[in-house]
Amino acid sequence: MTGGACPTVHLVPTDSLLAADSPRLGGLSREHVEVLAQRAIEPVLVHRGTMRVVDGMHRLHAARLRGETEIPVRFLEGPAGEVFIHSVSANVSHGLPLTLKDRKAAAGRILTTHPDLSDRAIARITGLSPKTVSAVRRTSPEEIPQPEVRVGADGRARPLDAARRREVAVAFLAEHPGATLSEVAASAGVSISTAGAIRQRLRRDEQAPPPRPALVTEAGRCERPAPPPAGDLREQRIATLAKDPSLRFTESGRALLRWLNKRAPDLEAGQQLIAAVPVHCAVAVADLANSYAREWQRFASDLDRALGDMVEH
Repeated sequence: MTGGACPTVHLVPTDSLLAADSPRLGGLSREHVEVLAQRAIEPVLVHRGTMRVVDGMHRLHAARLRGETEIPVRFLEGPAGEVFIHSVSANVSHGLPLTLKDRKAAAGRILTTHPDLSDRAIARITGLSPKTVSAVRRTSPEEIPQPEVRVGADGRARPLDAARRREVAVAFLAEHPGATLSEVAASAGVSISTAGAIRQRLRRDEQAPPPRPALVTEAGRCERPAPPPAGDLREQRIATLAKDPSLRFTESGRALLRWLNKRAPDLEAGQQLIAAVPVHCAVAVADLANSYAREWQRFASDLDRALGDMVEH
């Protein structure tokens, strides 16, 4: 958002103010107006360009109820197109709370007028979670434009096609291995930190041991040596993690290691118990195993997304 409220307080005629473009679906609360009428009226926030109330309609009605012809005002500078966003943000942070329905409706409206704002940015404005804003974005009855970038809560614009841009960066590095990070970032439209992370990943891939050569059997067929059992790979991974100081010397890290260690024996025991599953129970057991596998896959995907977010930042 651009603009901001001026600290100076002005007295303006109550009749000169236009009604707020309020996020409250149920309108004003008469009871709240009467309560405010018994107190000193705090300054209301008004958009200077349109003289429309941004925050403080209950206070304005309380002043009118008391017969006052003037009211203290702080002016908001900025474009008229952002008045509703400022109104939502102000009403979320103080005063009579907005309902969940109010905030979801406000998120839907902001998505249609500012589709370039990220879910996190809109969540901060509306007091919702990013996951809820994402659901509103998906289920909104109005067609929401899909811009090429999203503006985050930090004000930075990030491309939505980040995966494609990383592919461009990889291709550029393959053709120009000696390019600087700035050149890579400019060629693919990614940040310098992302370009650096891509270069590091490519270097790790280059240093990885080559695949085992195929063996020719007596029958003349090429066969590649079987990979080590999954159980051995899991044990190696857990052993490597257990040596990591950031896990060994933190309570949360040790909890993660204990949790992972408990899972491995369960998987091995499950393999041994397959023969004990009665035929008429096989479908039910398979369904349970698939549901657990999906949860693990979701866990892995969440980690991948978190890693991507950290790299972007």
